[in-house]
Amino acid sequence: MINFFSLYTKIENPTLEMVIFTFLLSFCLSSLIAFTYKRTSIKTTNNRNNFLQSLILGALIATMVLQVIGDNVASGLAMLGALNIVQFRTKLRTPRESIFMFAALGIGIACGLFGFFVAILGAFCFCLVAFTMRFTSLHEQPKKEKKTMWVLKLCCEEKVRLHEDFEFIVKEYCTDLRQKGIVYVPNSLDRNYTFSLAFKDIEKQQDFLNAFSYINVKIMALEIR
Repeated sequence: MINFFSLYTKIENPTLEMVIFTFLLSFCLSSLIAFTYKRTSIKTTNNRNNFLQSLILGALIATMVLQVIGDNVASGLAMLGALNIVQFRTKLRTPRESIFMFAALGIGIACGLFGFFVAILGAFCFCLVAFTMRFTSLHEQPKKEKKTMWVLKLCCEEKVRLHEDFEFIVKEYCTDLRQKGIVYVPNSLDRNYTFSLAFKDIEKQQDFLNAFSYINVKIMALEIR
């Protein structure tokens, strides 16, 4: 098998059968790269089918370009000039996507230069390492701690208002606080406020409630949203 692939390391005028074989090999190996990316990537809600297609199509384009250029320096410079006109503005989401795209293009280049043995061995080694890393701690996605949101309802007189002391208490005990609404109490100077908040430390919730007794604010309710 190795001898078979070594026969085609340098071909000036490849036959139709060899060109077809080259494209088929590029397609198969790039499909393996795409399959590996799909099976080893952390699942998200985003649709990544376009990126998987780009891996395969990009490899085929690289194969075609390298077969056209070959060892012709003039053709290579002309191709660089043509590619310089086209501006690729699509941004890859992660460095890992860039690596897989580079791997697919590398497969296409190797096939285009008739380096079949290198292309096959490189593709299988790359996929093997990617699958191996799939079962290591490097694959784990950082877990985001979900905040428990609370609804705070309080009442205070119009002349008291929510002054600097209230902001100090919020900064001391809460990580997030948003005002949801104000209700004016009929025939009274009181105002009912509704807030949405998250505690820094749930164990200090009682200290948070006690702090309001010093600023003349009455707690109406504190419940999980």
